[in-house]
Amino acid sequence: MGGGAETGKVTGNKTTRVYIEGINQAVRCTDTIQQEVEMSNRRNSLVFGIGVFLLMVAATTMVFAGGQREPEGERPLRIAYLPPNFEQADFYGQYFMGLTIGLEEQGIEYELVRRTPETHDNHAQQLAIVEDVLTIGVDYIVMAPTHYEGQQQAYRTINEAGVPLFIFNYSDPFPAEFGATAQSYVGYRHSDGGQAVADYLVDNYPRGTNVAIIYGTPTQISYDRGAKELHEANGMNVIFEHYANWQRDQAYDAVQRLLTAHPDVDVIIGCSSFMAMGAVRAAADAGRLDDVDIFGAGAILEELDGIVAGELTGAWYRDPVRMGQETAQYIKLHLDGRADEIPESYNVPIVMIDSVEAIREYIAPVTYSSEGREMP
Repeated sequence: MGGGAETGKVTGNKTTRVYIEGINQAVRCTDTIQQEVEMSNRRNSLVFGIGVFLLMVAATTMVFAGGQREPEGERPLRIAYLPPNFEQADFYGQYFMGLTIGLEEQGIEYELVRRTPETHDNHAQQLAIVEDVLTIGVDYIVMAPTHYEGQQQAYRTINEAGVPLFIFNYSDPFPAEFGATAQSYVGYRHSDGGQAVADYLVDNYPRGTNVAIIYGTPTQISYDRGAKELHEANGMNVIFEHYANWQRDQAYDAVQRLLTAHPDVDVIIGCSSFMAMGAVRAAADAGRLDDVDIFGAGAILEELDGIVAGELTGAWYRDPVRMGQETAQYIKLHLDGRADEIPESYNVPIVMIDSVEAIREYIAPVTYSSEGREMP
């Protein structure tokens, strides 16, 4: 299983943060193993062995630390962060930053255990990860499921263990038939993203515009983001649809075929950031970027770079940093015995990003500063 962990202890304004990154290639194992790690300190370097993990790993794990170690004392709050995938500059990385910022703002001493499956659609492996972190022992689980409907067993397992569950990337509460509940659901309505693109096309393109939609998988999220019915109701011609499994390379291949079969296409809608950027590369390689407009979903840093470069026409944006901060606030409320004050659902607003001006107005500065970059 792919994954890692971040340990952060916060006392006032003094923060010690340890990042554990690795490639965990084995499926769940409950045998105790010893991992060797290397720690780099700001003042000096030392090599030491750490901890007992209930995980089998196939590669050495590297640990990077900054600042001084806090004195040993009461164990900090242990929070499992379980997204379906993770890259620092993508949605889940940005949410992660928001969560850590929020925990520090709330004055919480914390230890974050981050685990991800090898692929975003490995549902069985995410369930195994849930079982692992429950075995290790955690105080809270913050989870974006690989599949909202498909992870019902994971939700029930967490509930049965009595660990508070916070769901993100989805704002709809579990239906009764799931037999499970969460403390809160922090996210956005995927249909709002589809609506934002549909409204943008109505305002900027004539009726009869030829539209292609690159979906992820045959799920409601894809259909909400693609918004085919809205485009057709607005007088647009949907001439091509394809499922690219949320993958950049599959979107690239699909758009190559699209541009050959339908050279009259005007607009391509990618239902995820990676698929949109795969479409951009395919159009660029075909020499068609000047006469095909491409829209993304999420406005991660790569999409923002594409907008600045004039390669991506636009992307709808939901602020993942804000979502992470909201979750941290709810964890604090729960810690303080004020769970009844936690909103069941929180929807971050959706806005369209189509220019440098829009980036400066709406994008969280940490999106750039976390990568050592300045806002455009």
